[in-house]
Amino acid sequence: MVLKNENKQLIKNIALDLFGQKGYEDTSLKEIATAVGIKKPSIYNHFQSKEDLFMEVIEDLSVSEVTAYKSAEEKMNPQEPLTNIRTLFDLFCHRLVTTKEALLWKRVTFFPPEVFKDLIQKQFIHFEQVTTAILVSIYQEGLKQELFSEIKEDEFIASFLCLVDGVFLEHHYYTEEIFRQRIESAWKVFELGISSRKGE
Repeated sequence: MVLKNENKQLIKNIALDLFGQKGYEDTSLKEIATAVGIKKPSIYNHFQSKEDLFMEVIEDLSVSEVTAYKSAEEKMNPQEPLTNIRTLFDLFCHRLVTTKEALLWKRVTFFPPEVFKDLIQKQFIHFEQVTTAILVSIYQEGLKQELFSEIKEDEFIASFLCLVDGVFLEHHYYTEEIFRQRIESAWKVFELGISSRKGE
């Protein structure tokens, strides 16, 4: 049973890689099987179809993202809202640059396979709800400290989500060096914009 589960996870890992590189439509089960080192029929011991495999990969991707953000939240000091919002921003940028999940997330966001649009949207909304809950907690503490007194909660959340959406797109087009420069510039302006303690 352990070996069977290991094989299933290996198939999903390889599929995540290939779906991210080539997209759902241009990745075949034969390619996945060859990369795993098995015959194509062996995949059916674990998945009913390519569609079934893709759905599990997307669901695992969502779990991985949510787990990373909840883990970061657990390590935050509630008394340091500005540090916490930076932690959230850095986590987004780090995962965007270093994880295979990010490549697939980017592809299905820009070019979602038609048959999976609803599934992808559902997972995206779930992830955004998790992120929003963390942002609300950060905002409420910042409000107590009079950090965000000139900004409403919904404005704070929308501005952060727009910031990371912009970073998401920037990473698609620029070299690592330019990308790093741009995210630091974006953060500098964002931080100045959200803080009511100007010039401190």
